[in-house]
Amino acid sequence: MPSRPPRALRWDAPLRTVRFFYLLWGGMLLASMAITQHLRLPSFLWQWPKLTYFFFSPWGRGLLLGIALVMAIAALLDIWELVDRLLARFLQEPERKK
Repeated sequence: MPSRPPRALRWDAPLRTVRFFYLLWGGMLLASMAITQHLRLPSFLWQWPKLTYFFFSPWGRGLLLGIALVMAIAALLDIWELVDRLLARFLQEPERKK
């Protein structure tokens, strides 16, 4: 399987930063809404009452907390990769000039 060429750091860093903040903020918002039972569902979901009531049940809130946990872990992995790429870039730069 051919390896993909690495993306330029000037495009990769801002995209990963935006994705990190999106995942972290979204995960924290979803978790806090599920814990405090302040879920706001879109209006089209109210056409299916069983699905809507599922999200307000303990199983549905548990599912939403699991999704929030996955989003928070993905944010941490994303920032880990970004810091790794930045460190690799800046620590290898003086060696190339020699």
